[in-house]
Formats: sequence, C-alpha cells, structure tokens
Amino acid sequence: MQLSTKIPLTAAILAGGKSSRMKRQKCLLSFDNEKIIDMIVTKLKDIFEELFIVTNFPELYFYTGITLLGDIYPFRGPMSGIHVAIKNSKHDIFAFACDMPFVKGEIICALSEKHIKEANTATVPSYNGKIYPLPGIYSRKVIDELEKLLLEDKLSMTRFLNDIGAEIVEVANLDKEGLSFININTEEDLENLKKGGIKCLD
Repeated sequence: MQLSTKIPLTAAILAGGKSSRMKRQKCLLSFDNEKIIDMIVTKLKDIFEELFIVTNFPELYFYTGITLLGDIYPFRGPMSGIHVAIKNSKHDIFAFACDMPFVKGEIICALSEKHIKEANTATVPSYNGKIYPLPGIYSRKVIDELEKLLLEDKLSMTRFLNDIGAEIVEVANLDKEGLSFININTEEDLENLKKGGIKCLD
C-alpha cells in the first residue's frame, strides 16, 4: 500500500517479547518465503513518516536498516514498547504487534484519520465487539500515565485504555474475515495459516 502523502504518525513494531510460547523469535519465522517482521516493515515503511522496531534483541534486526529502540522497562508487555516509542518519536505512535502481519491498509488509514482529526488520547480498533490494543494509536500526551503505570507494575492494557478514555472504532466492515487480528503465537498457529492459504493482501 502506498500513499501520495505519508501519514504524520510514527509506526512502532513491538518486537520486545521473549516469544515464550513459540520458543524462538516468532517475527523471524517465514511465511510465504518472507520473514514476518519483513512483511510488516514492507507494509509500513511507505505509509508512515517515521518507523521504529522496539526490541530487546537488537542484533536480530540490524539487517532491516530500521531504527531500533530498546525498552526502558524491559519485558513488561506492549505498554513498555509504546512508552519507549513515544519517548523517541516526533509524532503520536501507531503501535503494531510483530506477530500480526495481515493488518489491512484500510484499517490503518481509518484509525489514523480518526485519531488525527479528533486529537484522541488513543484510538484502537474493535472487531465484532472485541477491543484490540494493537494495532492502535497512542498520543504523546499519555507518556506520564504510561510511566506511572510501568513504575507501579500495573500492565493491563484494558485498564489503561479505560483510564485514558481511548476512542474505540469498530472495523469489522473494513476486514470482514478478521485477517488484521490474526496473530502467530505458536508453531501450530503458523502451520494452520500455511494450510489455510492466507495471503497478506490489502
């Protein structure tokens, strides 16, 4: 997906976890002969003005040429990745999970447009009534609340979204099959996707 003008947000791919269920870095697994992380980078680099990979294993991602950031509060889930991305960004953060390679461009554009137009504290999707913190957009204005929660080890994204009054956007009409919300946590997930013939299409 290419836009005539890049979206004035900073995309952050959150790849800081231990991948405990996968037993290896899941975003380096290959799908359709391409690493999952590369699928996501390819999709995002032409859309956003700025792009980071947040990781506690930078040596694995030097080859991408993308700016790498390490968590200030390591291994505390997506909240820590969003926190360090905001600390280093020029814009609000559009955070993406490293194991969700099928996020549709229509959803990226719809969330971005709404967030920028309304200047929300956060803008996250809902699919058939289920709220997803990722992919989601987080304002630089929430940095103090993030810092406070991380220091207190209160890591619930659901509670955080409630506390900051996040805007919830139902997107089922933009992705009827729900491909944008498929994540790859286990070897079984990966094999099921391969068998299902899913393609990364916008």
